[in-house]
Amino acid sequence: MGRFTDHERFRQLLAVLKPTGGVGRCFYYPGMAQVPAGYDRFSGSDARSMGLEWDDVCPAYALALVSHRGYSLPDDDPEMEVLWDELGGGSTKLWPEVRAVVMRSWAWLDVHDFGSTCRDA
Repeated sequence: MGRFTDHERFRQLLAVLKPTGGVGRCFYYPGMAQVPAGYDRFSGSDARSMGLEWDDVCPAYALALVSHRGYSLPDDDPEMEVLWDELGGGSTKLWPEVRAVVMRSWAWLDVHDFGSTCRDA
């Protein structure tokens, strides 16, 4: 067995294997929304494909869930920026840096016919 020398490939493999804990752990308040089946897989894959650090973008995937079908972009950019500032947690990203994450997430939620998470109990 030879020595492993492809460090970039090793880093990619570790990223795939590293547990993210899922989007549910990134809500500002625990249990803030229902996480639909497949969304954790989508969000982890999306973050990796864009080369984004999970801890910086996980709150954006959570924000997408709580804002889905309640806001639209670009019309609600100022409101979404305020929400991001309030709900972004420990992320070092600014709203313009995570806006596309939210839009991709909304598109995924639309394709998978996941309705608004803001329902009466």
